Amino acid sequence: MLQVRRLEKIIENRTALSIEELDINAGDIVTVVGQIGSGKSLLMRLLSGVMVPSGGKVLLDGKDVHTSPEVRSRIGVLFEEDLLYDRSSAQGNLELYCRLHNLPASRAGEVLAQLGMSDQAAKRVSKLSPVAQRRLAFGRALIGRPALLLLDQPELRIDLDTQALFLRLIQEAAGAGAAVLITAEDLAWSGRCSAQILELADGRIASKRVRESSQAETAAPERLMPFKIPARKEDRIMLFDPGDVLYATSREGKTYLRTASEEATTNLTLQELETRLAGRGFFKAHRAYLVNLQHIKSVIQFTRNSYTLQLNDQQETMIPLSKQSEKELQELLGY
Repeated sequence: MLQVRRLEKIIENRTALSIEELDINAGDIVTVVGQIGSGKSLLMRLLSGVMVPSGGKVLLDGKDVHTSPEVRSRIGVLFEEDLLYDRSSAQGNLELYCRLHNLPASRAGEVLAQLGMSDQAAKRVSKLSPVAQRRLAFGRALIGRPALLLLDQPELRIDLDTQALFLRLIQEAAGAGAAVLITAEDLAWSGRCSAQILELADGRIASKRVRESSQAETAAPERLMPFKIPARKEDRIMLFDPGDVLYATSREGKTYLRTASEEATTNLTLQELETRLAGRGFFKAHRAYLVNLQHIKSVIQFTRNSYTLQLNDQQETMIPLSKQSEKELQELLGY
């Protein structure tokens, strides 16, 4: 399906990206994981045909993406930026795409329904929430039923419901025969559906691996007498027992508490929560995640420098674990 051969991009006399070989077959879901500046977004721009390489080729079913316009029409892309027309409606954005690619206008309504946004079809994009805008941009990538689906950090600016929706839509696209490539800073979300993991560092593939099912079990410390954590959900003030909290996370300037059954916002910052919960079984797994050790099921190592925590809830939620935090967790739990 997708073949990359000796792909290179030189920027300001520096080799910003160099991929010797990369193959993705129909139905495959592959995640490229790397830190900021590793070249993830640059790779997506080259694979999509938006940017011309300094050398090498990107082939889709044997045709060069950069010299065959008809091939690019078979690629669906979600970039890090949503790139929507703010003054147009949600439906108007998708209908414009349909006209540009000779798709029936009815396809726009179908995609809005898939996204759970039929009731926001006439709403101007500038009035949509950041989560709804991200959904709309994701839908635009799917609208042409692409043979190659490129998703640059799709988990940005989305909530838990949208994470579940995107995961299902990605799996459906792969099931229909699309080759899917996802970029991410960590594998807490995309690692759940990706069979192959590539680690990108300084514009080069540092490691490749197929995800393994073997996982290292972690022990949980003894439950301590908790205090209540105040949080708000709609018009109610909720008081949570820390033992019931799976994790706390910070996104878009707010702190969220997540239990097995619900999510609520708290006025406490993540740092304040960490201080208050010191000695009560919580661990700073990542700059944006505070995890209850009592709910950790396993520690998964995807690549040399990439780790994820799997929780013991029904969804087996995945939480990013930084390399430094993984070392601290080893020392703490002695595994």
